[in-house]
Formats: sequence, structure tokens, C-alpha cells
Amino acid sequence: MSISRQDKIRGSLLGGAIGDALGYPVEFMSYSQIKSKFGENGITRFELNKDGVAEISDDTQMTLFTANGLLFGHTRGAMRGIMANPEDYIRDAYVEWWQAQTDNIDYTAWHSDWIREVKELHSKRAPGNTCMQALQAISFHENVSNNSKGCGGVMRIAPIPLFYNGMKDHDKSHLINYNQNVVDEIVRAAGETAKITHKHPLGWIPAALLAFIIDEMLDCEKSEMTSYRFALVVDNGIKLIKGKYPEQIKYILQLQYLLEKAARRAISPLSDEEAIRQIGEGWVADEALAIAVFCVMRYPNDFERAIIASVNHSGDSDSTGSITGNIIGALLGVSAIPTCYKEHLELKWLVEELADDLTLGIPVSEYADNYDTPEKMKWLDKYIESPSMDVVPIKNSYLVDRELGIYAGEYPGDKDDNMCQIKVTDPHSWSHFKYFYDLTVSGELNPYCQYLNSRQLYERFPIPDCGIPQGTSSIARLLDEIVYRCKGNSEDMKKGYEKSVKREYEKTYIHCWGGVGRTGTIVACYYAYRMKAQGNTIDEIYCKALDMLAESFSRCPKSKYRNSPENQQQRDFIKKFIANECM
Repeated sequence: MSISRQDKIRGSLLGGAIGDALGYPVEFMSYSQIKSKFGENGITRFELNKDGVAEISDDTQMTLFTANGLLFGHTRGAMRGIMANPEDYIRDAYVEWWQAQTDNIDYTAWHSDWIREVKELHSKRAPGNTCMQALQAISFHENVSNNSKGCGGVMRIAPIPLFYNGMKDHDKSHLINYNQNVVDEIVRAAGETAKITHKHPLGWIPAALLAFIIDEMLDCEKSEMTSYRFALVVDNGIKLIKGKYPEQIKYILQLQYLLEKAARRAISPLSDEEAIRQIGEGWVADEALAIAVFCVMRYPNDFERAIIASVNHSGDSDSTGSITGNIIGALLGVSAIPTCYKEHLELKWLVEELADDLTLGIPVSEYADNYDTPEKMKWLDKYIESPSMDVVPIKNSYLVDRELGIYAGEYPGDKDDNMCQIKVTDPHSWSHFKYFYDLTVSGELNPYCQYLNSRQLYERFPIPDCGIPQGTSSIARLLDEIVYRCKGNSEDMKKGYEKSVKREYEKTYIHCWGGVGRTGTIVACYYAYRMKAQGNTIDEIYCKALDMLAESFSRCPKSKYRNSPENQQQRDFIKKFIANECM
């Protein structure tokens, strides 16, 4: 039975994550240490953390950002009729990953990657020094200058062949810069993407070759694949690379020699570990690719044995596992992956969602009705107008309701009157807001309302610091007013989508002093009010409202060290509000 392209693309992206997660716990261990800890066969099943999760490393993290950047760039091109090279958007995505890794996120700046808000991708999983240093330089608008041939460039490029191969099933007429020679574009884009951080030819040429191999695996029937045929695929890729990069023939020949060495070991009687030991440890790109080629060539029809072989050696086990998984997953498809590897995998849902997006193609264009199906609406939400891409007005603020344009956070003014004026009149922040709801009491802080323009409206709804409103009915009236004033935004947004134009809306800002206690109380009441008359119990609405607040507030930097609301009195008020106004 023929395997669908979606099954293969899922298999490749999921296979890479599985190989990464299996190899990550043993990345810095010798083979003898691996056997000592996991037994004579080495590590064969996931090692789970205290939460029962098999953690992915920086390899899969960067792979997911590759996918997001690629999809964002092509969506932008399809919607606007113009785009740069895909690697330019991928580079920006990597910078956002670096920001998440180093806690250097500027929450006041617009960004392009919706996955940046996934908390697990902020976890530091032994990121490579070369990648981190290169991306830091890029973020500071400095040139990247290194001669690294580490594997950090090759282990993250799988989404490129997956996307372009997936486009074979779709109309490509609306895609910008779509090269009719698909293979040529796959190879070029993969090489340039690796070159973002790894400048040595043996740091990026293996990435170009890996992209070719994955593309070929996607088009192969697994029943037709043998070790010999796989060797021919690799050889054809080498020939293509030689023709494309003749100036790099010295390094291509070095890569070819190593790959031929791996092929000979694959058909030898040597054990997996001994064969890999003779190939290398995988810290550099050519060795990492050669180890993966060995594993797939030795076990072309067995995902489990290939993956186990790829991680049980001294060296960069997660990277060799990831590359092996990308290749054999593309050949065999997700249905060939044993169930034990599909369970407990960290961010499995995200890997699958991005794989499906890579398969789907770009379902929108500037020439079509782009708001006519749930599928297209979801796509636009992620890659054009994602809530995570919204610019917040100041650092310590967050989005409450994108549809109605409601934000919340700390006091917009400043103790210094001149600085207050500068902040409030900033054309890139506060000028986008029409309604301001001030929860502080008179005299608590220096006022800012005198600096608002004539179309902006200011109202004070005083609540004592760390306190609660006087009554629930007043909050209900306040929320009714906010919703009434904002109710036209939803239709405006749809019109904006249809015109392929990013509109500036008449947004609302709710704040107290710190944007935590009083503000969080009102925001939680707002979420509860939205669930009015839906048949839920008081406790159900209360829990859902606090969960929604926690999710929204998590995008505010203060959430790292503050809870919202900040005391039991405020939480009790929220429950009282629900009982009086939402039932």
C-alpha cells in the first residue's frame, strides 16, 4: 500500500524529534557509560523526566523554528505578492529562538513566530555555542564570522524538503520565488539555512545533501527501498552537489569519502557501535550525516533498529538520532514508528501540527477570498495575525482579547512628567489605543490623561491598591461598556483579512499600577462574564476564568515572579462576581 505524503512528512518530522529525544539523555556519554547505565543493548526506550516526558533538545527546537519561519515567509509572499528568500525568514525565526533561550525577548516588538509562545521552547537543552554566538551577533546586527563545521547547521533543515516536496500536491502559482526545479531550490535553501550559523563548507554542504536525501525518501515507496538503492540516492546527491558547488569540490570529496566509508561499514559484519566508532562521533556535520546514512542503509525498513543504532555511540547522539529519524521517517512514514516512541514525547502535538502545515501548502493568496473556510481562518491566525505576534504597548502588558482588541498591564505613565509624555505620545504604542480604563485611585500616581490625543477616551474606575471593587454590579456595567465600545472590531478584522491589509484598530487598555492584582481581577471577571449563561457551575466558570487569565498573563514578563490576581481577597471577589452576575 502506498504511503500518503502527509504520513511521510509527519514521519520525518516526528522521527527526527524521536531520535533527538532518545539520544538527548546520552549526548555527552561514552558508549561504555551508556551500556553501564542502560544495559548491554544501550538506550532503547525514552528516559522520562519527573513529569513523565521525553524531552527534546535544541535540535528539535530549532527544527520547529525552521518550519515556522519557512511557513511564515511563504504565507507573507502569497498574501502580499512579494517575499525575500526563505532563509531570510528562517534566520529571523532563529533569532526569536535565541531570544527565548536567553530571556532577551522584547515584548514590545512585533515578531513572526507563533511558536515562540510555547513555554517548552524556552527551556535550555544544551544549545550549541556556535549557534548561540552566531544568532547573538545577528540580533546585534553584526556579521557572523566563524569557520565552524559543527552539526548545528545540518540537524535542523528537514522542514525545507518537507515543505517543497509537499507543494507537489498543490497549486504553486501564487507562491513567490517558487523554483520550477524543486530539487535545486531544496538544496540551495537548505545549504543557505545551515550557513546562517555555520560558515565552513563542511558545516553547510552536508545540510544541502541531507535535504536532497529527505526529498528522495519522500518520493520513494518503502517496499522498493534497499540498502543498495539508498546508496544510489546518496551517490546521486553527491553528483548534484558537485555540479551545484564546483568551487567547493575539495570539501565535497572529503564528504564523499566519509559517506562511502559509512556505506562500506553498513554492509560489513561489524557491530553497529564499532562501525559508527570508525565513522566518527557526529559532533561535526559530515560525521553526523555519515552516521545517519550508515544507520538507514543498514536498516532501511526498520525504524526502531535504525534509531537505536543512531544514538548508541560515543558522541553527539541526539543530533545523529535526529538526522536518522528525519531520513527514515520520510521513507517509512509515521505508521511505521512503534507506538512506544509516540508516547510521552515532548511537544508531540506541535511537531504534528507543523508537519501538517508543511503538508497543507499555503492555502491563502492575495487573489482569493481568504476568510471563507475554518482551515484558512486558522492558517491566517497563525501565520498572519497570530495573537502571539501582536505588539504589546509596553513591556509589562499582555493581550486579553484579540477579537475585541483588549489589552491589560501596568500604568502607562511615569514618575517623571517628561518621560510620561514621551511614553503616551509614542506613535508606535499608545497611539493605537482609543479607550483607557484606569483602576488606580486619584493621587496614587502622576496622571497621564492630559497627554492623550483628542480621539482617545480616558475613564477612571478606582480600586484601592491590593484591594477589590466596591460591588459586583459596577464591574458588570464596566464590562458591558467595554464590550459595547469594542464590538465592531471583529467585523473590521475580517475586512482586514479580506483586503490583505493589517489594520490598526481602536484598542482598549485596562491597567492599575503594576498590572497584576487589580488588573488581573478585572480581566478574570471579564473572562467569566464571557461564559455567562452557558450552563456551567460557579466553580467551573471560576476555574476556567483563572486558567484563561493565567494563559494571557503568562505572556507578560512579570508572570515569572508575580501571580495574578495577587491575593485571596481578589480571588474571592471573582467568585462572588460570578455568583451574582454570571449565573
